[in-house]
Amino acid sequence: MAKLVTKFKFLKPGARQGRGGYAKYIATRDGVEKIDDTKKFAPATWNQKQLIKKILRDFPDSREMLEYEDYQQKQTVESASEFISRAIEDNAAVALNAKTYADYIATRPRAERFGSHGLFTDDGVQVNLSEVSRELNEYGGNVWTAIISLRRENAERLGFDNGSRWRDMLRTQTQALSENLRIPMGHLKWFAAFHNESHHPHVHLIAYSTVESEGYLTKQGVQKLRSSFAKDIFTQDLLCIYEKQTEHRNRLRSESRDVLAEIVSQINAGGYSNPHLEELLLQLARRLSRTKGKKVYGYLKTDVKAIVDSIVDELAKDNRISALYDLWYEQRENVLRTYNSSLPERVPLSQNKEFKMIKNAIIQAAMDLVLDSQQEQGVAEDDTDNKHKPLSTVGTANIGMNALRLLQQTSQILQNDVRPVYQDKRVDRKLRRKINEKKQAQGFRQ
Repeated sequence: MAKLVTKFKFLKPGARQGRGGYAKYIATRDGVEKIDDTKKFAPATWNQKQLIKKILRDFPDSREMLEYEDYQQKQTVESASEFISRAIEDNAAVALNAKTYADYIATRPRAERFGSHGLFTDDGVQVNLSEVSRELNEYGGNVWTAIISLRRENAERLGFDNGSRWRDMLRTQTQALSENLRIPMGHLKWFAAFHNESHHPHVHLIAYSTVESEGYLTKQGVQKLRSSFAKDIFTQDLLCIYEKQTEHRNRLRSESRDVLAEIVSQINAGGYSNPHLEELLLQLARRLSRTKGKKVYGYLKTDVKAIVDSIVDELAKDNRISALYDLWYEQRENVLRTYNSSLPERVPLSQNKEFKMIKNAIIQAAMDLVLDSQQEQGVAEDDTDNKHKPLSTVGTANIGMNALRLLQQTSQILQNDVRPVYQDKRVDRKLRRKINEKKQAQGFRQ
């Protein structure tokens, strides 16, 4: 399961709210949570199990919660109580009757308060709970909510076991909220409250626009917000990952140079060949010599693109290219695991849109095989023209050298892309110095 668990929802204006059974449970919640040390280890009660079944039926996404994972592993009174309380809290806007979401998350037990209640927002902005509650009740647009949760051990290790740290973090995320909710910064309003739960400290976030017609959150926006939160919360962990990535990249570059030098030596001695790759290159060269327009992948016909894709697939069979591509994926998956429970399926190198550069390098290599006599004509004949001059025989050594260059270029493209996913090239020297000082203070080598 992901280290950072997030849940995004939106509340429509005028939506029907109620679920009397849940409201009754919340009304008695204080007594339920005050279980002594002996009772909490007892098996979950029949009533708890029945309520959990109802929760899972009414709110199926509750199965993704960390508390439910804990309950499945050990079905005790304590784990059941933790899950029930958290599931009802996460769905408070639907589960509770005559209570606004903002009011609930600010005043419920364990909400860490900075004054008379637990709500906070931008620095220097006073929060009047009654006014916020009234405004949300009267608001005619959509309101977005997010719940961001950590395990206790991660929260303590990273310093996110107190409300001040969460508040400071969220105040740095207003630009990300504005961009991904598609709400202009000047129109964005947000409030949050931190709940210092025993097992899974978390924060509730509410966001909306002062203009009721504004705001829209896509699946891509959700992923970008998760990524932004994770980057901030797990900064130190990600720095460690990036250092390991750099070590892998340097090692692979060194090994790649040795391997390529060996291949060059084999070619010079006539001991290296890939007949299938060479035939595909020659086939592509023939097609390109009869094609009008730009000789780049995006402008080619479907059948010509298929030849290029086949060449990429052939290159990907090389152990060195395969190792680099695996490392490229491993690095991205290491970061994705921070905030995603499941990883997207890996795609072949030929289908990866991030490596179109390889395809254009293949096209250039094929064009290099076209005879000087055709290049001198300066006219690219149409694909359907039957009067073209056929591509003459090209020396095996020339095709082999082009195949080698392709292998080298593909390797270099992959090496260049094996770098920190979140590396921001625009980071100024002052910020970079602060990051290095922090790393040094925590014992990391520069």
